[in-house]
Amino acid sequence: MKALRLAVLLLGPMTALACGAPQPQDREPAGPPPFQATPDTLRDQVLAVIEQYYADFSARDWPRYASYFWPGARLTTIWQPPGEPAERVVATSIEDFIVQAPQGPGSRQIFEEKMTSAEALGSGDLAVVWAHYSARFGDTGDIREWTGIDAFTLLRHEGRWRIASLAYVDDGTGPR
Repeated sequence: MKALRLAVLLLGPMTALACGAPQPQDREPAGPPPFQATPDTLRDQVLAVIEQYYADFSARDWPRYASYFWPGARLTTIWQPPGEPAERVVATSIEDFIVQAPQGPGSRQIFEEKMTSAEALGSGDLAVVWAHYSARFGDTGDIREWTGIDAFTLLRHEGRWRIASLAYVDDGTGPR
């Protein structure tokens, strides 16, 4: 089972000169940088959501798991579907993933993913998390273990952080 959760977020500002916008020295300060230290930082909020995400994913509580995602969210990885000659990029809606879960993570006695470390960036209602995880999957006496990277893009709306996209990959480096 491969795990590539690599979400790429590109934000391209327009060129100030081309738009006739004020030059940097004429502008007001842009505001505080993302994740300034406060008692309950944006970073802490987002990482708490992701920690609980892994717990509920490992518990295979599919309705609760689905609640972490905005409708239409995508899970994307590189994978070789059964019967196909080579790996390819596969993007799946969260709704389709939940339907298929009994044949994947729900198909064996043991399934567990645990976040081992994470980096988070954010500002306002947008955040990204690059999380390293370790995984276990199989039956007693026949358990596969691997590590991977999950790249989450999250949006906060009406006070709630939810995942807009998740890309993942097996990183092959062993437990952290």
